Amino acid sequence: MPSGLLVLIDGVKAGRSPVGPLWVAAKPIRVQAIPEDPRVFDTGRDAAIVTPGPGDARTVVLDLRPSVLLRSDPEPASLFFRVGGLVPGDSLAGETPVRLLPSAIERRAIRLEAPEHADTTVLGADLLRLASSTDSRVTIAMRRVAPHLPTAPPPSPPALKRRWVQVAMIGAGAALTGAAALFRREGDRWYARYQSSSDPDAIPRLYDRTIHYDHLAATSLGSGQVLLTAGLFLLVTSAR
Repeated sequence: MPSGLLVLIDGVKAGRSPVGPLWVAAKPIRVQAIPEDPRVFDTGRDAAIVTPGPGDARTVVLDLRPSVLLRSDPEPASLFFRVGGLVPGDSLAGETPVRLLPSAIERRAIRLEAPEHADTTVLGADLLRLASSTDSRVTIAMRRVAPHLPTAPPPSPPALKRRWVQVAMIGAGAALTGAAALFRREGDRWYARYQSSSDPDAIPRLYDRTIHYDHLAATSLGSGQVLLTAGLFLLVTSAR
């Protein structure tokens, strides 16, 4: 390959490829293909040693077509062969830039893979057609895609939006409101003792105790009502 090359069997001209069938001796023979312009073809692949046995039929294929220099944008990109055309069965074949033999790619599909770029699949036959018009060099531009970023966890709701906080506010408000009644009752008891006392030394102390419990009752009642009202409001509005 390509056709039309001069074929030599043990140095004797046998015609131009494709040639045969030919009758040869059952011994090692050297098959060689000579191009008209050796500069166009890769060297080192123009001959093969074949050893047919008695009655054997052998086919010798010499592929002298130039290898394809495959590059990618970006580089390097991992190169996979997909056996059997587009049927899955990928096998890693190297990284770009890489030289590929025509016989290795013409019946295969090639997939290129690079970070943050979409996978790109091309047919080897298409690469060979491109290479024939670009001095055996082909560059495949890969489409860039946005990198996959981990999804941020949803923000947690504010503390006042949490149900257990709202229930706790209602419970604390109810407890403080109940405590206010106890403080008020204790203040009334000390006030009654203040009114009935005739001891000049005890009267100031009894008055101070009365005022103390009055303050506690007022503070507890005010705080309890605020917490109770706020907790109920948040619980109702957040349930909508």
